[in-house]
Amino acid sequence: MNDRETWIRQFFHLAIFTAVFHSLQFGASLLLWRTTNSAALMSFGLDGLVSAVVELFLATRIQHEWRNRFLALGYFAASASAIYLGGSTFWTGRHPADSMLGIVLAAVSMLVLPVAGSYMKTLAVELRSQALRSAAVFTFGNSYLSMVLLIALLLNIGMGLRWGDPLGALVMFPFIAQKGIQILLEEDEHEYVED
Repeated sequence: MNDRETWIRQFFHLAIFTAVFHSLQFGASLLLWRTTNSAALMSFGLDGLVSAVVELFLATRIQHEWRNRFLALGYFAASASAIYLGGSTFWTGRHPADSMLGIVLAAVSMLVLPVAGSYMKTLAVELRSQALRSAAVFTFGNSYLSMVLLIALLLNIGMGLRWGDPLGALVMFPFIAQKGIQILLEEDEHEYVED
């Protein structure tokens, strides 16, 4: 087996791992949302759901163009949901319940996703694929959403600022929407990268 085949296999396994991790994020966020009514947790979970689909799609199309309009629309739907959840929580004045498990979820995601994204980027450079490099940047970028979630939940729990949670969902909106926009902008590009 040559080096390229080895890198492709490693990228496939890493894409599957991140898809499973994002699926677990979604499941945990959904369960926690049902008990806390946290807009930030649900927004984070919806992004995780779309990201899991993107990673599965990527795993099956590593040597081909993986981006398409349906994946972009998934991110747009998740970003619209973040606006709705955050805005409706502000409007109705519902206060989300505290969630220590949500803080644990955000912290674990902040640890795992940057490592996975960095390794994916290294493999994408070895494969000289701009499309795969963009996918790696998406994975690495999900750690920003983890940070926003962590801050929102800490504002809610640690400081008693109940507006921190819906504000976190609203702050997630541009990060999630940007992924959809990037997919649409790069959909037809087939560039190769050297470093």
